[in-house]
Amino acid sequence: MAATLIARQAGPEEMKKMEHIFADLDAKYPRDAAIWNGHAEFLWETGDHNRAVKTWQEAEKIDPNNGVVLDHLGGNAVAVGEVKQAAEYYARAIHSAPDKADYHFSYANVVFLFRHDLHDAAHPDSDSRIAEALQHFAEAVRLQPLNAEYARAFAETFYSLPQPDWQAALKAWQHLCEISTQKDFALVNIARVHMKLGNKPEARAALAQVQDPKFARMKGRLSERIEAE
Repeated sequence: MAATLIARQAGPEEMKKMEHIFADLDAKYPRDAAIWNGHAEFLWETGDHNRAVKTWQEAEKIDPNNGVVLDHLGGNAVAVGEVKQAAEYYARAIHSAPDKADYHFSYANVVFLFRHDLHDAAHPDSDSRIAEALQHFAEAVRLQPLNAEYARAFAETFYSLPQPDWQAALKAWQHLCEISTQKDFALVNIARVHMKLGNKPEARAALAQVQDPKFARMKGRLSERIEAE
């Protein structure tokens, strides 16, 4: 992280000095994955992505269970379209540090977005991958309950399940409503889930709280559905 900040703030001369410093550190501490990771982060921020990835790969050889390094390699794998490799890197990162919410979130995103490309013996179809993504989104929320991005991803994933647990989905949207500044978005979805559960009075009550004009059209359509169904 410090290397990233330095790279963002440094001028050309400072960049050259930092490159020499990192080269010296790599030589002095050849078995320290944290040093190599710092160098890779610096290279990435300066735009030298190829060298950054090679440096992370060297760090991985030194410490195959370094979650920070694996997370970086996972992000690069996604960027170049190697989604299976990305999923493997993120899965290893989770194994190395299961209490890191961002690793669960990254893995869940890859598994959800590229579910059609990630079938294997344990996950023979896309639905099983969606279920797995839901589990890891849930874990990310458990570990960081005030993170609205994690909470929203978890709640939205229920809509993609073939047989959603709508009670669990309702709790997920209610949690998002509690922690998010975009409460009207959560309230609209709370109303939708109440409709799935057949709770018309609760759906009406949720919609009645929606005030943002940009949700007026959706609010109107949902209100019509409540009365029609």
